[in-house]
Amino acid sequence: MGLISLIIPISKRVNRQVLRTGQLENLASKVAEHDFEFILVGNGSHQDSIRVLREKAENDKRYRLIILTRDFGPPASFLAGIAYASGDSVGYFSESIIDPCLVFEKLIHHWESDEKIVFGIWIDSNSKGLNIQHTLERGTFLRRKLFPNRIYFEDISSLLIDKEVYYILSQITDPFSDIIETLVWTGFQPYMVECSFQVQDDGQRSVIFKEQSLHLEYSLGYYSPKTFQTSLSIGLFLSMLGGLAALGLVVASEYYQLSLPVWWLLGAIVVLIIGVQLGLMGVFGEHLYKSLEKIRSRPVFVIDSIVNPPVSSEKEGREKIEKMILSLWSIRKQKAAYSSSMNSLSTNQEGE
Repeated sequence: MGLISLIIPISKRVNRQVLRTGQLENLASKVAEHDFEFILVGNGSHQDSIRVLREKAENDKRYRLIILTRDFGPPASFLAGIAYASGDSVGYFSESIIDPCLVFEKLIHHWESDEKIVFGIWIDSNSKGLNIQHTLERGTFLRRKLFPNRIYFEDISSLLIDKEVYYILSQITDPFSDIIETLVWTGFQPYMVECSFQVQDDGQRSVIFKEQSLHLEYSLGYYSPKTFQTSLSIGLFLSMLGGLAALGLVVASEYYQLSLPVWWLLGAIVVLIIGVQLGLMGVFGEHLYKSLEKIRSRPVFVIDSIVNPPVSSEKEGREKIEKMILSLWSIRKQKAAYSSSMNSLSTNQEGE
C-alpha cells in the first residue's frame, strides 16, 4: 500500500469542479489498496470554485488546496503541487481530461510494475492512423519540423511519476524549465498509455487502451553569452573587412583609374552587410541573455494561501523556505537599487 498524490488544476466552472471531486473519490474507492491525497491548485482567479473547494478541504483532510497569487501557467501549477505533495507517487491531469478514473487505474497499474514515469493521452476516435508524435505536439507547424521528436508538458493529458522522480522536479528553480525535458534527463524511459473511445454495436462507448514504451533522447542545449560575444566579434571583423575592401576598391577605381570587376565591389558590400547583421545579432542576443538571466532568478510560483498543508517531517518548513527565498530575492533587488542610487549620487557629486 502506498500514498498517491493527485495534482488537479482548479477549473473556473464550479459544477465541473464538483463533478471532478466525485470522480476522484470514485477513483479512491476503486483503487482501495492505495491511499490518496488530492492537491487542488488554483491560479487565484476562479473564486467561486475556490470557495466551494475550500469548504470541501475543511471537511475532508484528503484534499489540499493551494492558491497561487496569479496564473503562473500549467507547469508552475504542477510544480507547486509537487512542492507540497507527500505521496509515494504523484499524478497530474489537465483540465481537458474527461474522467481521471478511466485513465489513472491503468497508470497506477504500470507504476506498480516499477515504471517510474507514465504518460497518458486521450486520442480522438476520428484520428485513426494519426502518428502519436503529431497528436502529442499540438504546436505550430514550424516547431514540429524543427523538433519532430519533442513532447511538451501541455500535450500530456495525464501523468504519473514515482517519488524518486518527482523529488528531482521539486528542486527546479527556473521558471522556464521544460518539465518533459527534465524527466527525460533523469534517464528513466517513460511509458505511454493512449486512451480513446470505441463505439460498440449497441451505441455505447467503451474505453480502449494502447500501451507502448517511449524512447526519448535528452537534447542538450547550449545557451551561453559566449555565443553572442562570438557573433559580435565575427560581425565586427567582417564589417571592417568588407568596409575596408569596398573603400580600397573605390579608391583604386576613382584615383588610380584601375578597371576592376563590378562583382568585387558587390562582394565587399555583401561581406559588410553580413558583418553588420552578425554584430547586431550579437549585441541584441547578449542583451536578451542578460534580461533572461534576471527573470530566471525569480521564483517559479508564489503561493497566496494553503488549506490542509502537509504535516510530515519531510514537508515541514517548505512554506518558510519559499518565503525566505522571496525575501532574499526582495533584499537582492533592494541592494541593487541602493547601489544604483549611490553610484548616481557619487556621479552627481563629482560633477558638482
